[in-house]
Amino acid sequence: MLTNEVKSTGDEEAIIADKLRLVDAVQRLGIGYHFEPEIEKALEKVHDMGEGLFTNIDDKGKDLHHAALRFRLLRQQGFPASQDAFRKLKNSEGRFKEWVSRDRQGLLSLYEAAHLAFNGEDILDEALIFATKNLKSPSIIQHNTNPNSFQKQIDFALRFPAWKCVPRSLARHSIDFYSEDTSQNQKLLMFAKMDFNMVQNLHQQELYEISG
Repeated sequence: MLTNEVKSTGDEEAIIADKLRLVDAVQRLGIGYHFEPEIEKALEKVHDMGEGLFTNIDDKGKDLHHAALRFRLLRQQGFPASQDAFRKLKNSEGRFKEWVSRDRQGLLSLYEAAHLAFNGEDILDEALIFATKNLKSPSIIQHNTNPNSFQKQIDFALRFPAWKCVPRSLARHSIDFYSEDTSQNQKLLMFAKMDFNMVQNLHQQELYEISG
């Protein structure tokens, strides 16, 4: 599911984008531990393809979501990823281009990615400040197909960025968010719910045995 060979075609980036979204969903839903070898192999392939993926982020939002997602997933997995791709988000005066604040999904992904900045990575530090400010703006959810659901995701991310969130808490909320996603994989969602309940019951049993 995660490790199919990527063919060198015109749809190469689309295939990689689908794979990155799947890895992100699996990890957020709390079932990544079932697929650790597959996730490692999938992200290793993405890393080996170099920095040439999703380079059109300066084209009014094209690829920003996937560029930020790629960056975050690689760094989370311990692979090197450069902040240089995000330089294209700035204009000649060193300010973030106006369209970035209107790219709702891209801005949220950039916000999440910026939390993995190393010391001295000024672009990511500035991106975090910029993204946080604009995600708090009421206008960010305008024209969204499911504004209430998206606002919930933003509110949760602002309080608990994925990189810093307790895994079980992230899984519980992500299951709720994913349930409202029109592009959801129903089998994946069902598996995540079953796994969450199973782990929760196991923890409750362990607590009962300890306290008894």
